[in-house]
Amino acid sequence: MSAADEVLATARENPYGIEVLGVEPIPPELRHGGPRSLFTLWFGANTQFATLSVGALSTAVFGLDLVPAILAIVLGTLISSVLVGVLSTRGPATGLPQLIQTRGPFGWFGNLPAVVSTAVGGIGWYVVDTTLGIFILRDLLDIGFTPSLLIMVVAQLIVPLIGYRLIHAMEKWLATGLVCVFAVVTAYATGQVSLTTATHPAGSVVGAFLLTVSVTGARGLGWAAYASDYSRYLPAGTSSRRVFAAAAGGSIVSGVWIGGLGAALGTVAAVADPSSMVRQFLPSIFGTVVLVSLLLSTLASTVLDLHSGSMAALAAGVRIPRWASVVLVCLIGSVLAWWAGQHDFVSTFQNFLLITSYWLAPWAAVTVTAFFRRGRTVATAVELSDRRRRFGWGLPATVLGVLASIPFMSQSVYTGPIAAAHPDIAGLGHVIGCTVAVLAYIAVTALDQERVPA
Repeated sequence: MSAADEVLATARENPYGIEVLGVEPIPPELRHGGPRSLFTLWFGANTQFATLSVGALSTAVFGLDLVPAILAIVLGTLISSVLVGVLSTRGPATGLPQLIQTRGPFGWFGNLPAVVSTAVGGIGWYVVDTTLGIFILRDLLDIGFTPSLLIMVVAQLIVPLIGYRLIHAMEKWLATGLVCVFAVVTAYATGQVSLTTATHPAGSVVGAFLLTVSVTGARGLGWAAYASDYSRYLPAGTSSRRVFAAAAGGSIVSGVWIGGLGAALGTVAAVADPSSMVRQFLPSIFGTVVLVSLLLSTLASTVLDLHSGSMAALAAGVRIPRWASVVLVCLIGSVLAWWAGQHDFVSTFQNFLLITSYWLAPWAAVTVTAFFRRGRTVATAVELSDRRRRFGWGLPATVLGVLASIPFMSQSVYTGPIAAAHPDIAGLGHVIGCTVAVLAYIAVTALDQERVPA
C-alpha cells in the first residue's frame, strides 16, 4: 500500500477525527454537508475585527464622509465576494484545494509563485488577526504583549489542527452569536455616529473613494486563494448556483455590514489602537462584551489562515503531514506577529492589504477566466499532478498584470510614477492589473490551443 493509500484508509476509518487528508482529492464516501455551511463559514470569517478596522480606515484615515464610504465598501466587498463565490464552485467538482486546481492554467512549476504568495498571504493575515487579538487581550486582561501573544497562539492552533469539520462547526456557532452582538452594536451606533467626518481626504474625494474600494477589495481577495478549500468536501453533484450563492452571500452580508459599521465608528472614534476604538464608542460593560465577541471572531479568521496556509505549503510539494504544516505556519506567523506589534499598526495594515492585492487581483482574474474558458469540464487530479506540464499561460499573464499596475502602486514602501503624479487615480491600479492579465491570458490561449486552460 502506498503512502497516499494509507492516508485515505486512515481518513475512511476515522472521518470525525483529526483531518489527515492534505492536498489529495476527497473520495466520494467522505463527501458530506450542503452549501448552507459555506454561508455561515464565510459570514463568520468576515465578521471580524479586520473587517471593522478596514471600514474605519475609510472615514477616520482616508477622510470620506459616511455615505460615500459605505458605497465604496459595498463595491469593494461585491468584487471580492463574487470571486470567492465563483472559485468555491470548483471545490465539489474536483475535491481539491484551490492551489492544486490552479496548476491547470499555471502549470505545475508555474503555479509555485501563487503557492508562495498564498502562503505568505495566509501568514500575513494570521499576523494581522493575531495582532488585533493581542490588542483586545491586552485591553481586557491588562497584560503585556508577549503573554497576550502566547494566549492567542494556543487558542488559534487547536481548531485547524483538527481540521475541516471542526472549522465549519465553529464558524456556524460563532456566526449565530456574532449576529446578536453586532445587531445590538449597530442599533447603538445609529444614534451616535455622524454622517460627516472631521478628517479631510489628503487628496480628492474620488481618490479616497478609490482607495477605500481597493483596501476593502484587498481584504476580501485574501480569501479567494482559499475558496475551494472549504467546499471540496461537498458531494460532487452539489448545485454550483447554491454553492456560489452561499459563499458569496455570506461574504457580502458580513463584509458590507461590519465594514459599514466600522466606517460609522470611524466618524467618531480614532483607530490608532483598534481595541480603543470600541472603548471610545461604547459604554464600559457593553464594550467589554463586544471586545470578547471580536476576540472570538478574530479566532474564526485565523483558523482559516492557518488551515489554508498549511495547504499552500503542501501544494508546494513539502512532504510533511497536514498537522505539522499547520504548526509550522503558526510558528512563523507568531514570530512575525511579535515583530508587527512593535510597529505602527494602521500603516503596516494598509501596506499589507495593498501590496498583497497587487498579485492577488490579477491572479484571481486569470483563475476565474480560465474557469469560464474551460467550461463545464474539470481537470482530473492526475492531470493536475503531472509535472511534465511545467508552465501554463496563467503565470506570464498574471506577471504582465502586476507589471501594468506598478506605475499605480501607492504605499509607504513604494509609490509608482503615475500614483505620485496623479494620486487620485492610484486606486485604479488593481483594475488595470486585472484587465491586462485577463486580456493577455485570453489572447495567448486563443493562439495556443494545445494548452487547454483548466
